[in-house]
Amino acid sequence: MVSLDASGIYYRMLNRHVREILARGEREVLINNVLGQRYIGGGLNAKARILIHGTPGQDLGAFMNGPEIVVFGNVQDGTANTMNAGKIVVHGKAGEIPGHSMRGGKVFIKGDVEYRAGIHMKEYLEQVPCLIIGGTTKDYCGEYMAGGKIIVLNLENRKGSPVGHSVGTGIHGGAIFIRGVVEPYQLGPGAVFADIDADDRAFLRKALGEYSGDLTIELPESIYDEFIKITRKGHRPFEKLYTPGINIRTDTPRHLNLTPPCTYTCPSMIPTPVYFNLIREGKLREAQTLMDEFTPFRMSVCGTVCPAPCMQSCSRAMIDGPLEIQKLAREFYPDFNPLQAKTRRRESVAVVGAGPAGLSAAWQLARRGYAVSVYDAADDLGGKLRKAIPRDRLSDETLEKDIRRIRSLPIKFHLKQRVDAAAFEKIRGTNDLVLAATGAHVSKTIPFAGGERILSGLKFLVDINEGRSLDLHGRELVVIGAGNVGMDIACEAWRLGAKRVTAIDVQKPMAFGKELEMARKLGTEILWPRHIDRLDERRVYFKDGSDLKADVVIFSIGELPDSSYLPESVMRDDRGYVITSEKSFVSSDVAIYACGDLLKPGLVTDAIGSGRLAAMQMHAVCAGTPFVYPERHLVPRRRIQAVYFGTETRELDRCISCGTCVFCDKCVDACPQRALSRNGEIFTIDSVLCTGCFTCVNVCPRGAIQSEDVADFARDTIENEG
Repeated sequence: MVSLDASGIYYRMLNRHVREILARGEREVLINNVLGQRYIGGGLNAKARILIHGTPGQDLGAFMNGPEIVVFGNVQDGTANTMNAGKIVVHGKAGEIPGHSMRGGKVFIKGDVEYRAGIHMKEYLEQVPCLIIGGTTKDYCGEYMAGGKIIVLNLENRKGSPVGHSVGTGIHGGAIFIRGVVEPYQLGPGAVFADIDADDRAFLRKALGEYSGDLTIELPESIYDEFIKITRKGHRPFEKLYTPGINIRTDTPRHLNLTPPCTYTCPSMIPTPVYFNLIREGKLREAQTLMDEFTPFRMSVCGTVCPAPCMQSCSRAMIDGPLEIQKLAREFYPDFNPLQAKTRRRESVAVVGAGPAGLSAAWQLARRGYAVSVYDAADDLGGKLRKAIPRDRLSDETLEKDIRRIRSLPIKFHLKQRVDAAAFEKIRGTNDLVLAATGAHVSKTIPFAGGERILSGLKFLVDINEGRSLDLHGRELVVIGAGNVGMDIACEAWRLGAKRVTAIDVQKPMAFGKELEMARKLGTEILWPRHIDRLDERRVYFKDGSDLKADVVIFSIGELPDSSYLPESVMRDDRGYVITSEKSFVSSDVAIYACGDLLKPGLVTDAIGSGRLAAMQMHAVCAGTPFVYPERHLVPRRRIQAVYFGTETRELDRCISCGTCVFCDKCVDACPQRALSRNGEIFTIDSVLCTGCFTCVNVCPRGAIQSEDVADFARDTIENEG
């Protein structure tokens, strides 16, 4: 059993620790001193047991699919929210909505619970969830139940009814068993009393036997004859609410641009189809100006080093292969400097860090008229783009195309200035807002026996770019970590004369795209799962008894940030990452923001997108307007009608423009009732003529017209994302 002390640990970090422990193969975790941490056990699939001392926060075991959680104390609201399988045993009380939308598994609670216990519980085939409450519950127990079983034991035999009002409101499946008095007026619409049959008695005996064993409670034999059963009224309790034989569907189609897969998977959220549509319309400068709203790194990153998740997800692959988005990014690179704000703002902003995240934010803020100063310890701009990416993948000439455009903005650059705590306080005192964007440069280490011979992967790459490369001729190299950076290291090792290169990982390698393809092409062998036991001067030994010859060993499992320069007013986790609210970049100090690898590790494009959004939030705060985090709603792939495409010859024309209307009028032409018309960009649907047949929805080549039925839209989105 592995023990954790949750004292003062932020809920995200605690859950990350639990997942990491289970990923190592451990199957029992003890967590002490829990106080309000949310989502413990959320989404876990492992067959594991988690013991909790304390009071976990909301949504304990949400979406859980298999583990067992035992809580020696009380729990807060939402326990077992949408749980699919597993068991939660609570040796205390529970808050509101325990068992909300449970689809399977068991929840045993020793004490009382609050309102809406078991709301929206459901079952499917053999999946029958069970919620047992040892004490009492309040109003709306079993509200809108579609399946499952709820048992209210009332172990202390309190006076009055053990349940509140509106029991089983809207129930249309499942059953509620209550030990005690329940008056007819306590039932909600659709709920009725029912007789307990032999199957019910068998279920109660089996369920309560397991319950009493888990909670070490002795139940009297007479208890099984003291239950009242509540279930639905008839087969269709609400059939009179509907008019049989009449199409009551009143929603009509509407044009609704959804997020194309290329934009959805792009961390910088670049609207590629909109960009290409503008170019096709002859609006090249408008297209290039649009791109400036999303990234300053169109040549070096989008066109060169990005692993191109946009191309990996391109719908065109269903027909004849993905669009060459990177090639087009280079082809239509702007030949003009970015537009600047006509008026200057009075606020000044400092950015600490001149890597992809910091420069992305500075770019956005300077273009909006802010007085921006950028500080960095290096002698040039670019961060890891400049220092850590091999020159044969990103040349100085290519990077300089973007850097020159960034330097054209009125940004003050303070290079060769390492920012420590004292310098940061001075910067903070002379600026309205400060953005920390110093990235992650501290190499992670694991204390293997003999691990002192392991080299830093980041230092290996930086040394190469600065002319201090290792001589690897005839040597065998092992790279620990098979991500994209590990593949860069492997490729460089081959270039430096390595005889053999092997990359190892404890999990399925994260590398993909060009980096993985090139490393394999050069002869890199990738082995997983491999758990290192120890090293000596010549070999790496694994816990399964195997070993590898290794003249050189390089560590490449990421880096950690050095946030020691930030003041104590900025909350950080135990690894140095700055803690912010979800979908926010402001720290616990309202004058200090953070972005990029200082928040969480990611690709270069993640850092660029993070810097852009941080700048948008800072701008919103200064302008006194709400910051709206841009949401993305992926167009369902089944809505893309590939039959319309495939004859295009020009690369630019191969873009399907997924989810984005291009006014092709196929919906207008196909409407059998002539209910649909278009005037310019305005579509009109005659609600009298429209019969809701959705022919227009089904013929749209791009999925840019949808039903207004929110449930259908949500289902499509979930299916596509799943």
